[in-house]
Amino acid sequence: MPGPFPPESSPSRVGFGADVASAADALIRQPSVPLVSLALVLFPGDTSRSGDHSAVASLVITAATFAVMLVYVGWLGAERVFFQRHLEGKPVSLPHLLRLVKAFVGRFFKLGVLFGIVFIAFFFALASGLGIDIAHLPDTGAQCPLSFQVSFAALAIAIDFALTFVTPALAYTTRSVIRAWDTGLSMIGQTWPRSALYVLCPPLALNLLNYVFPFGGLVLQLTTTFVVTLVGLLAKGAIAAFYLRERGSYSEDGAAYRVPPDRRRPPLTHPNEAPTVSP
Repeated sequence: MPGPFPPESSPSRVGFGADVASAADALIRQPSVPLVSLALVLFPGDTSRSGDHSAVASLVITAATFAVMLVYVGWLGAERVFFQRHLEGKPVSLPHLLRLVKAFVGRFFKLGVLFGIVFIAFFFALASGLGIDIAHLPDTGAQCPLSFQVSFAALAIAIDFALTFVTPALAYTTRSVIRAWDTGLSMIGQTWPRSALYVLCPPLALNLLNYVFPFGGLVLQLTTTFVVTLVGLLAKGAIAAFYLRERGSYSEDGAAYRVPPDRRRPPLTHPNEAPTVSP
């Protein structure tokens, strides 16, 4: 049986546009997946705007919001398994994807904490450098200066670019954040400029900026969140296709569970073809 196409030919022949189309086809075929993603993104925002509550009610809402956040963190890995199964032509049920959430929570939570620390440190350092009193902004109703927003956006986009292949590495290759970071960064260098369009699409940055700097009324914010979430899913699907062609996957459930070496998945050859095994 012939082996997979060489890395230098397969991605360029398939292309970013075809990978986005493949991701869109997957979402259309199984709309329950984007609906879960949207529900998880919108739930915390809706509960935070629900008005005055008693101490008990506030505690319940906070606990529910934190629980939904953890589910969302694990869902980031399940989403990528969904795209992998679509690329291999193998159906996967929504209950199966939801069961994978628990396996992915820890590693994606660690990644989020790591970069949350980076963002918070940069946020306060930048505010201090620009003479902005963050603590009193909510009381005065003042807007953050444009220079602050531009600098924060630049950091978000830069980190988003760096994380392009780190998140699929966590989903498909390893449970270690450090190894995923090393794999993701090295892959950018090894595949550039073929990976340029995949690296330069910023779904994470768009989501972050939409959350930190909301604009317009509630309807406009919900519409923007809806669009940004769907665009992010298309980007995740395209990036997943590129990564799987280059590196393959640990198993048909990504790196959710440990599997024997003979059951690990080789790289894909085409978005709609099952992977082949080299002799």
